Amino acid sequence: MTSLDWALVVVINLGIVIYGVWVIRSKEESFDYFLAAKTLPWWAIGLSAFGTAVDTGDYVAVAGGAYRFGISQLAFWWLGLAVGWFVLSFFVMKAMYRTGMYTNAEWLEFRFGPATRVLAVFINIQSRTNVLGNIYFSIFLVLNIVAGISPAWSWVVVVLVALTAIAYIVTGGLRSDVITDVMQAVPMVIGSFVLGGVVWWNVGGWSGLSAKLGAIDPKLPAQLLHVGGYSPGGVPPTVVVFGMVIALIAYATINQYEAIRFLGARSEWDYKMAAVVASVVTSATLWFNITMGPLAKADFPDLKIVDQAYPLMITKYLPAGLIGIVVAGLVAAGYSTFDSIGIGISSLVVRDLYARFIVKHATDAHYTLVGKISVPFIIALGFIYVPFLGAPGMFAFYIRLAGAISVPLMTVMLMGVFTRVHRATGTLGLVAGLLYGVSAIVADFNKWGWPTWYVSPWWAYVWNIVIPASVMVVASAIIDRVRGPVREEELLGLVFTGREVPPAQLRDSIARRLKALEGTWLQKTLQEARPMPKYPFPVPAEGLPWYKSPERLTWGYIVVVCFFLFFIFW
Repeated sequence: MTSLDWALVVVINLGIVIYGVWVIRSKEESFDYFLAAKTLPWWAIGLSAFGTAVDTGDYVAVAGGAYRFGISQLAFWWLGLAVGWFVLSFFVMKAMYRTGMYTNAEWLEFRFGPATRVLAVFINIQSRTNVLGNIYFSIFLVLNIVAGISPAWSWVVVVLVALTAIAYIVTGGLRSDVITDVMQAVPMVIGSFVLGGVVWWNVGGWSGLSAKLGAIDPKLPAQLLHVGGYSPGGVPPTVVVFGMVIALIAYATINQYEAIRFLGARSEWDYKMAAVVASVVTSATLWFNITMGPLAKADFPDLKIVDQAYPLMITKYLPAGLIGIVVAGLVAAGYSTFDSIGIGISSLVVRDLYARFIVKHATDAHYTLVGKISVPFIIALGFIYVPFLGAPGMFAFYIRLAGAISVPLMTVMLMGVFTRVHRATGTLGLVAGLLYGVSAIVADFNKWGWPTWYVSPWWAYVWNIVIPASVMVVASAIIDRVRGPVREEELLGLVFTGREVPPAQLRDSIARRLKALEGTWLQKTLQEARPMPKYPFPVPAEGLPWYKSPERLTWGYIVVVCFFLFFIFW
C-alpha cells in the first residue's frame, strides 16, 4: 500500500470515529443510550442494519466461503437475510416495540420464562463474539497480505481499531452507532463495487470466468457458478441452500444487535421500510463479495487458507488509490459491526442479567453506566475465537456453530410469536435443540462415524427446526391435558394476531405481568414507555402509494430475488 492508500484509509475511518466521539453524544439515561430515544428514521436504520450485518468478515470470509462453496451463498445473503429482516420487522418486532421492551431476551421471559431469557443472552454472546473473531482475523489478513505489515504489528492495529470503536460506543450509544454506520456504509459499498467492477472487467465477464474455471477443472463451473452447484457427500443441494437461508433468518431473528436499531425507530412504518432498504443494499453489495470467491479460484486455485482469497485479489488487480478505497471500506465494515455488537450485547448484559438478577433497584444512570463499562469486555471476547479460524475458513466455522446454537433459539422465538404453545415449553424446546446441535458437533469433530444426516452442519438446519418445534408442540399438548389451555392474559400482546390491543392497556398489562419485576427499574422503564405511532406521517384515505408501502416492496423484492436464485442461477 502506498502513502495515498494509507491516507484514504486513515482519513475516512478516523474522521468517522472522531465525529462519533465528539459530535454525537447520548444523554445519561438508558432510553437515549440504548434506544436513541426512539427517534431513528427508516433510511438510517436500513443502512445501519446493512453495515451491521456486513462486517469485514463478510468481505473476506464470504469470498473464502464462495471459494469453496460457490455462489450458493447468494441464497444466504439475498434471500435468507432479507426474509429474516422481514420476519423481524413485520412479526417479531411488533410486541417488543409496542410494549416498550429494550431486548428480545426480555420478550422471551414474558413469553417463556426466565431460563429462556438467560439462555438467549448467552447464545447471543456466543454468536456475536464469534463474529467479532471473524472481523479481527479478516482485518489481520488484509493488513498482513495487502499492506504487507508483519503479523505482530497487524494484530496491534486490529486492537487499536477495536479500542477506537469502543470510544464512540461509550460516548454516543445507539444514536452514535447508527449515524456512524450510515457514514461507514458509503465506503463499504464503494469498495465492493470498485474491486468487483475491476476484477470482472479484467476476467472478461461471466463467460471469461467460466472458461478459466473450466481450464482448471471441467467440473468447477457447474459447482461454483450455480446456486444449486454445491453438494457435499450425503447432502443434496436443496438442503445446503435451505441451510443457508435458515442461517441468516436465524441471524436477523435472534440477534439483539440487529433488533435494537429497529426498536429505536420513530414509528412502526420506519422499521418495516428499513428492512427493505437494508435488503436491497446488502444484495447489491454481496453480489460482488460472493462472486469474488469463484474469481479468486480461477486465479489462485490451490489456496490452503481460503480466506486469503479476497486480500489476494486486491493486491493482484488494484492500483494505488483504489487499494486505499477498498481497504477503507473493509475497515469501515469492521467498525460498523464493532459498535453494533457493543451496544447490542451491553443492553442484554444490563437488562437481562445485571438488572434482572443482580442489582434490581438502582437508578437509571447506574444502569447506563454499567452498560458503558461492559462494552470493552464484550469487544475483547472476540479474540477467543481467532485460533479456530484457520484452514477450514471463517464461513465454514460460522455455519457449523449457527446451525447448532442459533437455529434452536430462532425456532423457539418463532413458535412463541406464531403459536399458542404453553409458556413452559420454550426452555424445553431450546434445550432439546442445543443438545442435538452440540452432540452433532462433538460426533463430527471426533470422527465417531455417525451418519451424515445427523452430523452434517447442513442437516442441522433442518433438525434444529424440527426437534425444538416438535418438543414444544408435544409438551404443550401434555400441559393442555394436565392444566388446561394457555390463558389469554398470558399471551396478550406477545403473539402475532390480527387483534389490536389499545397501547395503554397493553403497556399496563405487560408492566404488571411478572411478579419478579414488581418495584424494579425494569418495571419502571416498561411503565414509562411512551406510545409510538404506526406512521411518521398522515396516511391518505386511499392508502399508501406502492413506493411507500413496505408490504408491497417486500413482496416485490422476494419475487425478484427468487426468480434469479431458482431460475437464472440455479
